[in-house]
Amino acid sequence: MTLVGCFGSGTTLSSSVDRMIDNPTPNEIKVIIDGNELTIPAKSSVNYTFEYGKHTLSYGNQSLNFIAKPSTSNSSGLINPTQSNYYLLTTFYTTSNVSDETYDKLIARHLNSVPVIINGEQQEVELPVKVINDVFIERQKNFWDYSVDEPYPDEVTLRGKGQFQSQKNKLFREDSLIEYLKAEGLNEKVEFINEHPKFSELKKYTIPTIQLDAIACKKGREFVETQLNDWNNFFTLTGKDLASLYKQLTSHETFKTKHAIMKECTKEGDSNQSYQSATRELDKAFDETKQLNFFITQ
Repeated sequence: MTLVGCFGSGTTLSSSVDRMIDNPTPNEIKVIIDGNELTIPAKSSVNYTFEYGKHTLSYGNQSLNFIAKPSTSNSSGLINPTQSNYYLLTTFYTTSNVSDETYDKLIARHLNSVPVIINGEQQEVELPVKVINDVFIERQKNFWDYSVDEPYPDEVTLRGKGQFQSQKNKLFREDSLIEYLKAEGLNEKVEFINEHPKFSELKKYTIPTIQLDAIACKKGREFVETQLNDWNNFFTLTGKDLASLYKQLTSHETFKTKHAIMKECTKEGDSNQSYQSATRELDKAFDETKQLNFFITQ
């Protein structure tokens, strides 16, 4: 069963997406977007509007190309040009009758071994934390309930008969996480280790190479060829033109057409499932980005 994204019928197409560019470091930084230099003071952020389409981002001596596009669901996040560490911390709100043992069992499956330096010595500690230093940190990929500028509430409302706990995730900048851990009883001086790939080593999304002649079913071959042409066109468009094509490519109608042709190809004797194989390649290449507003390209 495949979940299909929907922009909503009658929804006015947007032509751009706003995103916070964050600088959690103690120094001012300069980021270049499409040739425009932005100065971001230490430990602050700026909001920036990206028209749908191709863009470039440069920081230091590194550059990358990316696409800004619609998301098939409401998405948010931040841009992290310095590739600083952010921390997705999991906690549980529980009723007063929950024992420490029960809480430990709840949190156990969220514990990760995190490399840190404590009092000058490198070691591994277990924390209910996921370390993230992607350039584009998207909420749909790393879900959080509370973003970097939203505090954990003192309490939450539990809904449903017999419910005794509620899992909540919060995204932290490093300084804020250390302060939070101190408030929870951490006494040692802790430094987190930052390890990240170069811009040139980051995963890039490309249109797959599909041998059309290998697709035995004529109708299937024509559909895949149209899809490839549309995806190639997608990488050249901007604004509402891009949004309109993306809506079409990810629509329920396109999904239904693809599967209707699959039945026809099966009837025509596509015993090697060459059409299914080709559509799986396309789906695999782009399904991962459907709920994201940004992805890196060549």
